[in-house]
This record gives sequence, structure tokens and C-alpha cells, in this order.
Amino acid sequence: MVRVEFASHLGRTLGVREARVEAGSVRELLRALSRTHGRPFDEAVRSCKVIVNGTNVAFLQGERTRLADGDEVVLLPPLAGG
Repeated sequence: MVRVEFASHLGRTLGVREARVEAGSVRELLRALSRTHGRPFDEAVRSCKVIVNGTNVAFLQGERTRLADGDEVVLLPPLAGG
């Protein structure tokens, strides 16, 4: 099981702060979350950074990044401020 944290306003948008999902890759994880949360998730996740165990998947294998039992994923939407 992979633990997923919905950071910042993404958690408020979805009405949950975290989830536990069975997935073997980031792509499978995102598809499972899309089935669960639908359109609000699909719209928000486009701009999110996906962090697996503290590393942005852009520096790993993107959506092909493999996930293992106990991994932690953070979906981090862009933040603005000053």
C-alpha cells in the first residue's frame, strides 16, 4: 500500500488530506486516484508535482516510476505568494 498526501489546497479541493492506494507505478496511482476523485482530481493534478519518497518523479522515471509497499507520495500543487 502506498501512502498519498494531498498537499496544500489540493486536500481542501478533494475533501481529504491523504489516501492509501495499491499501485505499482506512479501512472497506476494517478489512474486509481482519478477513478476515486474524478474531475476535481483530474483538473488539479495536471499542475501538481509528484514527489516519491522525497524525490520529484521528474528526476526519476516520471509516471513510469515504480512504487513499492510503504512508499510515500506527495501531490504538491503550485504555490503562490509573496
